[in-house]
Amino acid sequence: MNTTTMRNWLTARPVAHRGLHDASAGVIENTPAAFRAAIAGNYGIECDVQIAADGEAMVYHDDALGRLTEGAARLADLSSADLKRVPFKATADRMLTLGELCELVAGQVTLLIEIKSRFDGDLRLAARTAKVLVNYNGPVAIMSFDPQPIAL
Repeated sequence: MNTTTMRNWLTARPVAHRGLHDASAGVIENTPAAFRAAIAGNYGIECDVQIAADGEAMVYHDDALGRLTEGAARLADLSSADLKRVPFKATADRMLTLGELCELVAGQVTLLIEIKSRFDGDLRLAARTAKVLVNYNGPVAIMSFDPQPIAL
């Protein structure tokens, strides 16, 4: 692979921020429906991951429930099993683990994963993300506003 090809894989197609979502049509950000819509439109997918109480990487932007879902708890205080039962408002979709997202995407489009951080030195989410992605066979990049998880 030449240098130009290596640089262009991430920007070869538009990237749908948190999936291709449209709340007015019942397609909520960071949900299976938004990711399927992005894949159907041949968009790359940007998504966010947060840590669950059991150390699982959950695909969700906010650190607490409430804006898009029922409930108000912090994700870090609930297990992945509990989080997968929380309904998104106005949809039947449920929260995915990063592994489930990888299975859904299956290398069809580029994944750009943002590791959310509280800038507290907790690297469990970065470690879990790396563990999930080690066997993923698709184009993927990881980012964070906190440099520490990326340095892991």
